[in-house]
Amino acid sequence: MKLSKISNSVDGASHLSNLLTKAGSRGESNIFILIVIWTLLIIVSVLHRSDFLSSTTFGAITYNMCILGVLVIAQALVVISGGLLDLSLPVSLLLSAYLAATLTNRGLPPILVVVISILSGALVGLCNVFFIVKLKLNPLIATLAVGFVGSGILTLVFQRVLLSYKSWIIKLGLIRFFEFPLTWYPMALMTILTFLIFRYTRIGRRITAVGGNPVAAKISGISLQKYRSMVFVMSGMVSAIAGIVLTSFTSELRNTSGALQLLPVITAVVLSGFSLAGGSGNFLALFIAVGFLSTLPTALVFFGLGSFWEAFIQGILLILAVSIDSYKLIKLKGR
Repeated sequence: MKLSKISNSVDGASHLSNLLTKAGSRGESNIFILIVIWTLLIIVSVLHRSDFLSSTTFGAITYNMCILGVLVIAQALVVISGGLLDLSLPVSLLLSAYLAATLTNRGLPPILVVVISILSGALVGLCNVFFIVKLKLNPLIATLAVGFVGSGILTLVFQRVLLSYKSWIIKLGLIRFFEFPLTWYPMALMTILTFLIFRYTRIGRRITAVGGNPVAAKISGISLQKYRSMVFVMSGMVSAIAGIVLTSFTSELRNTSGALQLLPVITAVVLSGFSLAGGSGNFLALFIAVGFLSTLPTALVFFGLGSFWEAFIQGILLILAVSIDSYKLIKLKGR
């Protein structure tokens, strides 16, 4: 019995080692492709209209990146851990934004507003943990249900919240540093931080292992429940940060705000090379995908195309990326 356990542990460690060696390689191979596509989009837009290269365009793109870039990190955490997708992200976003706006209007100190707003995202994450980790429901069904219930409750609670232009949170959204919005930097720093965590720390490698090969991870002594719970709570908290950023960009928050963010978020994650099967992805590739998808709506405006085309193109890109991901998985299993 002892020899059998030792053998299983060695096999598990071997599988785990192979998994960690391959983790992130798919995302690295996607970085070059994404940069080329992004560059081509900019070149085509400039050739169509030379005024595309302007401070107004740059501002629109960087502002789009602020919210989308944070949300894709939250989604990527779930995907790389093998949790499929977190479809409750818009609720974490809106709940945090609502609390940030409401508490700011009531005169609470900024630090307290930020802490409470982020903790609200953790609460949504804990709801997901209960249904997915404890009750073992399908993550897609569970997070979709949490999203619907949360959206329904928020719709009953408020229709809109108005913010004064003199409030600290609106002033925060207007500050620019080296031509970038101040709220752009947290997104960039979080991208770098998550990349370093998943590349060089034990916790990052273990989360990747849980997603890539849960059997080998369990044999190696990694608690699947612990890390899956941690990921969903982290995802809720990160998306809550995006909610605070959203509040800083608008003086009128509505109960439908952020509802259309899910498609570009999922598209960015899959385009970056994150496998929906889990255990593979590169967080630096996320940054490039976010930049490309944040440029797309501005480019379409210059071409005189409406918002329908943005959703249409994102949908096509998502189908292509998922198809390629599925093909690679089938090919890998066939070896």
